[in-house]
Amino acid sequence: MTKGIHLDDYHKGVSQWLLSNIHWLKSVECYPESGGAIDVPCGLFAISGWQPADHHPGNGQLSLTLHCEILIAFSVEYSTHQLDVRNAAMALSIEVDNNSFDIPGVKPARLIGASPDALHPELDDYAVWSVQFVQSVTVGKSEFEPEEYRAGIRLAVDPVDVDNSSEYNPLEVSNASAN
Repeated sequence: MTKGIHLDDYHKGVSQWLLSNIHWLKSVECYPESGGAIDVPCGLFAISGWQPADHHPGNGQLSLTLHCEILIAFSVEYSTHQLDVRNAAMALSIEVDNNSFDIPGVKPARLIGASPDALHPELDDYAVWSVQFVQSVTVGKSEFEPEEYRAGIRLAVDPVDVDNSSEYNPLEVSNASAN
């Protein structure tokens, strides 16, 4: 049984992974909310849409294929800015493909492609490439999951079967037995 993810958590997880693992990025921001000058090189991450996934859990949750995009913005002050941003897009493409971004319950991402971006006039002062990918996630709460399992944090110490919910206890019970 998979716990559904909230899109805010997914967005935060991808953004944090990018900042932690793509060391040449100075910042990762949301777009199109970004306005004004940005600290480059910068990644601008967005979920641009979704559609139903091929597999549905049948438990009240919804499996979706998210359409995602990371814009990479570089300064144009260097003569090699077009080559630099293109190489960065290639490097990011390699990192994105087959990546779950350390987010529990999401399927590995599949790269769709990368290309120069000219669709965002607010970024005309930068060299920008777009890396697009799709990723399957499950959203919502299972109708069959016990209410006490949905609420609160559960903990297992050295579980034999990490997928066996009976090996996990509410955090309050685990804390009480540790005292």
